[in-house]
Amino acid sequence: MTAKLAAKTLRAKAAKIRLFLCDVDGVLTGGTIYHFVDTTGELVEFKGMNAQDSIALAWMAESGLTTGVISGRLSKGTQARLQMLKVKHIYQHRLDKAAVLEAIMAEEKVGSEHVAYMGDDLPDLAVMSRVALAIAPSNARPEVKAAAHWVTKARGGQGAVRECAEVILKSRKAWDHILARYR
Repeated sequence: MTAKLAAKTLRAKAAKIRLFLCDVDGVLTGGTIYHFVDTTGELVEFKGMNAQDSIALAWMAESGLTTGVISGRLSKGTQARLQMLKVKHIYQHRLDKAAVLEAIMAEEKVGSEHVAYMGDDLPDLAVMSRVALAIAPSNARPEVKAAAHWVTKARGGQGAVRECAEVILKSRKAWDHILARYR
């Protein structure tokens, strides 16, 4: 794989995407995780998701793409937020990301040529090598950026998913429909 696709090739690949998957920490978030213990002694985890990334996930789902996340961590808050954003596949506490990818593709009856995945760290490499459009945010680990077809200008948790969504939706001729809602 090359680190960067030509714009025309990127748009052609993006036009075929039917399934958009990504990691959570470092992609939908900046990667910082806050912990505290509540009054019952349970460990509670807090993460911040960028509002523009969040609405982009909802737009992709509303535009007919299937969306999902595959995360190594487990967070009740992440689960609830992703459900609000109409994310169909939410896999948490899973480091066997390639196996999860295969299960999602089988359930959706979609081949790898229709799948995009965005990841930022080493556990994401197994998925990125199996999809048509492997994407890394600009702050991804060097090995992940080297394996990506496309490295976004935006950092994880700071609009990288939004950047992907806009390219995919524009390539699929769905962007004008999104814009029309707000005019």
